[in-house]
Amino acid sequence: MRRYSLRRRLLTLLLASVVVAWAATTLLTYNHAHHELDELLDAHLARSARLLLAQEGDEFEEIRIGESADAGPYGQEVVLQVWREGQVLALRSAGAPEVRLSPVETGFSDATVAGRHWRVFSGWDVEREVLVQVAEDHALRERLLAHYTLSGLPALLFGVPLLGMLVWLVVGAAVRPLAHLGHEVSRRGPSDLRPLPDGGVPMEVNPLVERLNALFARISASMQAERRFTSHAAHELRTPIAAIRAQAEVARDSIDSTVREVALAHVIEGCDRAARLVDQMLLLARIDERASQDGPANSRLDQAAARVIADLAPAALDSGVALELATDEAVSVAVDGALLDVLLRNLLDNAVRHGGAPGPVTVRCTEGADGALLEVTDHGPGVDEAELAQLGSRFYRASSARGPGSGLGLSIVQRIAEGCGGTVRYRRGDGGHGFAVEVRLPSRSAG
Repeated sequence: MRRYSLRRRLLTLLLASVVVAWAATTLLTYNHAHHELDELLDAHLARSARLLLAQEGDEFEEIRIGESADAGPYGQEVVLQVWREGQVLALRSAGAPEVRLSPVETGFSDATVAGRHWRVFSGWDVEREVLVQVAEDHALRERLLAHYTLSGLPALLFGVPLLGMLVWLVVGAAVRPLAHLGHEVSRRGPSDLRPLPDGGVPMEVNPLVERLNALFARISASMQAERRFTSHAAHELRTPIAAIRAQAEVARDSIDSTVREVALAHVIEGCDRAARLVDQMLLLARIDERASQDGPANSRLDQAAARVIADLAPAALDSGVALELATDEAVSVAVDGALLDVLLRNLLDNAVRHGGAPGPVTVRCTEGADGALLEVTDHGPGVDEAELAQLGSRFYRASSARGPGSGLGLSIVQRIAEGCGGTVRYRRGDGGHGFAVEVRLPSRSAG
């Protein structure tokens, strides 16, 4: 992804906003000034005409008023004419044409004479003997309007660079804590997961720092858990490997075929135990990745339970344990189907191994307002109340566990349930006999 400078981007946006705002303000000012200037200059024309008409009794002779040296830059832009009976030119100013400025005899009008565009005011005296026309070149109005409208341009040309410099300095000071934060992160090693300091951090950046610190805390906890997992795995693998080696040495050194066969059987049993342990550890490593895959999950818990029971029933019967599914309703859960099968297999395998004969293992699936409930109950010796809180920890085996195992089955169940937003609860069976696991999972409407 293309990176950009925050300071440069803010500078560009702010200066562009200033230019756009100035242009819009200039346009509005131009329109308003155009209207006000027209009214002001029209009033000036009308007043000049009335002053001439007030000269009653004076004899207007056909004379031409000469140019004045102090008329100013706009002296030739305003002209006047005096007409007797509206037909005979009695008086005109310098620059005024010899023909009527406008055929309109009263009020304001626009006219073009000799290629020049005029704004004309026409008025008669009381006896309607004298017609006075005072005109102003429209070019004068346009120049005045442009002058006043663009008078702020030099200030803009000076102010925009000054504003850009100030924005550059202010934004630089504002983002300096971000630079310090980046430097603090860059100089850390991979194993340095201490929380980032939040002192002096802007309020807008504080949520980012908090989430980074939360991420560091989760990574630290995960690394510690992985270290414990590696240590426990090494310890658990050492036992079956040592047993396999011992039995292999017995088989090698024994000349009795019966002893050799027993030793080899123990070797195979130890290999199976080690293989199962490795499979469970690999499964634990893949659960988080599987649970975080994109896409909505929707599985039928009752169908998955029936399918897993059908797969495990023959082996369970060989151990003297019957598997029962005590549900007749459709229960849908928001859990990936493959993970759901793993969860059910580990629960049932745990119940068959450690619950054992004589009672059956019962599976119940129900759906309520707070989610779907999966309950697996056996009729074995159960687990002491003091040990219930430790169940689900990796490599932990209850003191009452009967069959072989590595202590990872319930840990896998708990990891899957928590990864899907569910919970796991361990308790003694009804009446204080046996052992029960309750897994509550997020439900979906069956479809």
